[in-house]
Amino acid sequence: MFFAKLHPLLVHFPVGLLVSGVLFELYGNFQGEKSVAKAGAFNVRFGFWSSLPVVVVGFLGVMSIEVKGEFKPFLSSHILFAFSTVFLFLGVMLLSRFRNRTWGKVAYHFFLVAGLCAVLGAGYYGGELVHRFDLPGGSIN
Repeated sequence: MFFAKLHPLLVHFPVGLLVSGVLFELYGNFQGEKSVAKAGAFNVRFGFWSSLPVVVVGFLGVMSIEVKGEFKPFLSSHILFAFSTVFLFLGVMLLSRFRNRTWGKVAYHFFLVAGLCAVLGAGYYGGELVHRFDLPGGSIN
């Protein structure tokens, strides 16, 4: 139960870094402001690396709670979006080497936007788990 209570406390840091990083980087790239794009790229990288321990803590948290039928679809969607977030931002990290090529720039920006959607989806379902179903302290039977 310790990890289930710790995960909602830790997750906000990488989420904030990833969301602000994507927005800064997209704005900086499309408006030609290199310093803003560079700050965004830093936030995306830092957010990706800081999300890895949070995913591990979340996985350990899921192992410590009893999964009830009522919130199981929300938990499944949260896990799907969380792992999608990690894999999409891993793609961002790998594609950053090819940003100088046209196809690399397009793929990089696609992965940034898809990663932003994934992190927002994970946040929505995580928020539902905490606020609608009162997890991890759960009063739902």
